Amino acid sequence: MSETVYIHRAPVEGSDGPVGVVFTTHGAAVVYTGLEVHTEKDAPLLEEIEALCGLTFFRREQDLPLYGVPCLYVFAADGAGGVLACAGDEEGPVYHIPPSLLPHLAAPSIAALLETASADPDWREKCLAGGPWPRLPAAPEGRAAIRQALGLPRPERPAAPAVPPQVFPSRAAAERVYPIQEMEELLVRTPRFQVRPMTSPADRTGKAYVHYTAWIETYTGLMDQKILDGHSLEHCRDITEKYPSNTLVLLDRDQGGRVAGFACFVPKARDVVSVPEAAEVSALYLLSAYHGLGLGRMLMDACLARLDRPRVALFVLQGNEKAIGFYQHMGFSMTGHQLTDRINGVEITELEMVLDRDV
Repeated sequence: MSETVYIHRAPVEGSDGPVGVVFTTHGAAVVYTGLEVHTEKDAPLLEEIEALCGLTFFRREQDLPLYGVPCLYVFAADGAGGVLACAGDEEGPVYHIPPSLLPHLAAPSIAALLETASADPDWREKCLAGGPWPRLPAAPEGRAAIRQALGLPRPERPAAPAVPPQVFPSRAAAERVYPIQEMEELLVRTPRFQVRPMTSPADRTGKAYVHYTAWIETYTGLMDQKILDGHSLEHCRDITEKYPSNTLVLLDRDQGGRVAGFACFVPKARDVVSVPEAAEVSALYLLSAYHGLGLGRMLMDACLARLDRPRVALFVLQGNEKAIGFYQHMGFSMTGHQLTDRINGVEITELEMVLDRDV
């Protein structure tokens, strides 16, 4: 099944004008979206063209409540709340877009539209939606002068496919229908996963959820059930709010920036660490759905990049062979030092591991 990706128009540095992109790869087409308002400088006969053809050309750039898929090249107003625009590029068919935002084909090209408008005082009634449209002045001599000045009729070009654009009142409305992207996102693909410091309320909420969920996923079968029963989401929220600093979150952009994991570090290790001149990684958790993607290493590398001491220590639950193997793969080794603690009346033992950066 083919997928169409729509790219929002963005300024292109060094270009003399709009630059379009249309290509097909494995059935996926990429086209610009948005709105371009084309303006006309004062020129001979411009006011007469407007008076006799029933068009009002834009003299300056202005905001319009329109957004097109593909991009709309708006060049004139109809005097009744609607506009005329080419879809896709300036050489394309001309569509009349009334206030209802339902586009109607008005002419195969701008030249064809001007030829019809300059020749027939009733062209609006025949070609445009809405109405009734009052008859324009006949003025045969003035119309002949317009056609001569514009070089009409012009040689016909092969007609472009007349595919009506989808017109919306805003980009937000269009995005509810189409997967619109910025050009920069197409040219420079942003990695799916990102590690950054925990800063926002959403970060903190996500970190607390991962702490609660990944803790249960990790320690079920390794810890006494009394300890697991005492572990709550509310407790994880309290810890997150109480210790917000030195915490990194791993975000999944494909899931709307969901927090998929986190890590905490201490620039100067706690007194319980046995090795001198050490920093400490005090927590590293990842939801089980994200295991096997190299994301644990990504979190650990981000912590290590922020720690400048010659040694980095951590504690791992005795019996958690999967975590021990991961830390050994990262260069950590056992020191033989242990910590014993009691949680909900149950004793647990944690093993100290250290990464010696001088080795």
